Amino acid sequence: MKEATNKDEAVISILDVLNENPLWLNKVNDGLFSLLKNIEKEHQQFLLHKSIDEQVIDLFVKIKTEYYNFKDNAKWN
Repeated sequence: MKEATNKDEAVISILDVLNENPLWLNKVNDGLFSLLKNIEKEHQQFLLHKSIDEQVIDLFVKIKTEYYNFKDNAKWN
């Protein structure tokens, strides 16, 4: 998962994670994320860019949190 310091970087990171579709992603519970998973790939970037900055950043933080939770659990198992 790529780090992000602004909305544009967060969009890139979110799209990369969506493309990889790892198993731990199932734990992310967010309305925007649910919508992104159910639309065609070419529309995902458009939707993220048109979304409010705070929504995109919040989604990035939720995904990042689950990513690090997964890494921690994998490390200790």
